[in-house]
Amino acid sequence: MVGDIQHMVIETTQKIEEGWQGKPKGLLQILWERGWIDATTLGNYTMGGRQNASGVLMKNTSLKLLMANCIDFEEEESLLQHYGRELGVTVDRTPKCHCELAGEGIEYAWGFSKNYYRTLSLSDKKGKQTS
Repeated sequence: MVGDIQHMVIETTQKIEEGWQGKPKGLLQILWERGWIDATTLGNYTMGGRQNASGVLMKNTSLKLLMANCIDFEEEESLLQHYGRELGVTVDRTPKCHCELAGEGIEYAWGFSKNYYRTLSLSDKKGKQTS
């Protein structure tokens, strides 16, 4: 009512600190966790690396080259390969968009077609102007 004292209610919420669980990590984070990153020079790291004053690539600033040194990371088997090994099956996967490396099925047919098409002369290929 009029003239009644109203008490303020202040809700306190705990700040949620998000971690990496369920989220993809970037190369910088993975390399940092493995001890490859110098925290004092974080700004120097890029995907391809930085060049010194002479234009020479400084390999220790390239995230891709540093990751290539982590042999265990490259040789780690996928979950599909793990379950295949448990079942006694070999799972051999080919890189995406490189169907010419596959050995059977539609991937092989596409790869064969692509390789054949590459051997044709430019005048034999059908395009927008030559159809």
